[in-house]
Amino acid sequence: MKMSVTSVDYAPPEREGQTPFQLELLRKIPGIDGRGRNYWIAVAARWQGTQIGSGMRQIPVNIPFVTDISLLEDSVLDIKKCTFVAIGTADEL
Repeated sequence: MKMSVTSVDYAPPEREGQTPFQLELLRKIPGIDGRGRNYWIAVAARWQGTQIGSGMRQIPVNIPFVTDISLLEDSVLDIKKCTFVAIGTADEL
């Protein structure tokens, strides 16, 4: 699935001028945050009860950078292998 991040909120100044940008979601991975959310590697639904999926429009998302490439092989998200970058709003393309 491809998505477009149309805006960012709470982001470093250098990221604010980079919207819109596109992402391709490659793999979903379960999280262990106790809220029952699933994560796409490098992006996650911001609010409980919302999800990234077909037909999504203006969904708030957390945008982290993966800092440990071994995360791509993990079966459960280890948040220590990511660094939070921004909160964005995204649409499916």
